[in-house]
Amino acid sequence: MKKLLLILILFAACIGLISQTAEFSKKGLVTIPRETRFVDAVNALEVMSQQYANKKIINSSSFNQEIGIPIKEILWREALTLIISYNNLVLEELPGALLIKDFTTEKEEEKKKMVFPDTKQIKISSIFFKVDKSFLNSIGIDWSTLYKGKVDVSLGFMGASNVSDELLTASASHSLESSKASLDLNTLLKIIEAKQKGTIIARPNIVVISGKEGFIQVGQDFSVKTTDEDGNVFDRFFSTGIIMKVLPEIVEKGGTEAIYLKTMVEKSDATPGELSTIINKSTSTTEVLLFDGEETVIAGLYDTDETKVRSGIPILKDLPWWVFGIRYLTGYNRSESKIGEMIIVIKAEIVESLDERINKTTTIKEKVEEHRDSRADIKTYFEENDEDMFNEKK
Repeated sequence: MKKLLLILILFAACIGLISQTAEFSKKGLVTIPRETRFVDAVNALEVMSQQYANKKIINSSSFNQEIGIPIKEILWREALTLIISYNNLVLEELPGALLIKDFTTEKEEEKKKMVFPDTKQIKISSIFFKVDKSFLNSIGIDWSTLYKGKVDVSLGFMGASNVSDELLTASASHSLESSKASLDLNTLLKIIEAKQKGTIIARPNIVVISGKEGFIQVGQDFSVKTTDEDGNVFDRFFSTGIIMKVLPEIVEKGGTEAIYLKTMVEKSDATPGELSTIINKSTSTTEVLLFDGEETVIAGLYDTDETKVRSGIPILKDLPWWVFGIRYLTGYNRSESKIGEMIIVIKAEIVESLDERINKTTTIKEKVEEHRDSRADIKTYFEENDEDMFNEKK
């Protein structure tokens, strides 16, 4: 009885708050005082929206002042439109909802969508490779020295003797005193793969207009069955694999162009569990300033690979169990854990605009035409000379 009484009191209080903000009639008319806060007015109108249009009202605007205009016995939809127009906001109708946004945000989005022939593009090249952490430490790579596709490696580290000859031979320049060598990145990756200490997972490339977002996924999506508030079952999809989102923008100062690059990289995979699906994920987000053709490195994304290995006396350890149980006397199973590090190299290059490419194409065409004209002139010259010589012989 006490619980029922408490519920009735709370219900009456809620009705009282709504009635203070707005007064409804059965015909969908609404009255709202001009001193009402915008958020309170939207909450009150949302009740009418769900009742008559079955739509929620989503308020993503930053405005929360008084509505500034009296509303008296107006249809709820007209009242909402009037309040939004009066306060310079934007109303967008979505399936199942009405979205309220700031007008400035709408203007900025429209401005960003504008693209012109002289708009420049940026080519984003990347390399995702995974390498054994202990091996990487043994050769002492200094990723901060990466410049124009070359990186410094240390030949004096313990454990580097097995590969020092290969690194020394392949290096573009080296100093025996400092035990350092400058090595081409692609050559280094080939040496690592040849030693079976790492592998290149992906080399995604993408060209993006300045100020636009680019997206690359090398992998697959999987779905999970979920239910909404009404009990409807639907599939919710998740993306896994090698995922890269980039948002480059060209900035200029004093005639020098640079690239402001926002990057999100992810390596993930899905593992089905007993109750739900587990997503193993390594993610990194960064913002950097790069010159045209400059590279940056994202490292330190570790994961552990566990493998089962059978050791013991060769041949005997692999015999079937029914051969007198010899396999149990001559061998045993053990687990090996290897820590791998994901290295991501990202390079940004400014691509010529459409106008520049058109002008270059026009210049090439003009040169070809000039070459053709000169060949035609030479041909005409020889033909005339041959004709004169023939007349002289006569």
